[in-house]
Amino acid sequence: MVFPLMDDVQLWSKRYVIWSSANWLMFLAAVAFLSFSSVAAELGVIAVSAIVGLAAISVAAQFVAAYRLVVAQDEFVRAVTVKQGIAAAGATITLAVLWGLAEQFLAAPRVPMWVVYPVFWGMYGVVSPFIRSSRP
Repeated sequence: MVFPLMDDVQLWSKRYVIWSSANWLMFLAAVAFLSFSSVAAELGVIAVSAIVGLAAISVAAQFVAAYRLVVAQDEFVRAVTVKQGIAAAGATITLAVLWGLAEQFLAAPRVPMWVVYPVFWGMYGVVSPFIRSSRP
């Protein structure tokens, strides 16, 4: 019996790429607007709260899109994807704890908590090439 090569497994769907990109753009636009716009400083608490809420909703929507992608994958690809996500979460939390302790005890510069979100996805990109098997 001949088994097909796993190299042709599609890890990302077109729908996921579109949703993911839209959510990233929404998040980055909200953060950039609040950080660098002179108009943002003049907005009231309600308007700024709405923009902050929109950024948080885009993060939640990104993870919903990722969850839907994983659910739609076959068992092999799902196992690899979940392993990659756990490794990325572990690396991100380790880095966040390290930096938080450095802030508190070593006078490291303060970094806003929203940075954890892009760091997680960056770590996902870093660890993914090293996790290619569903085996332990």
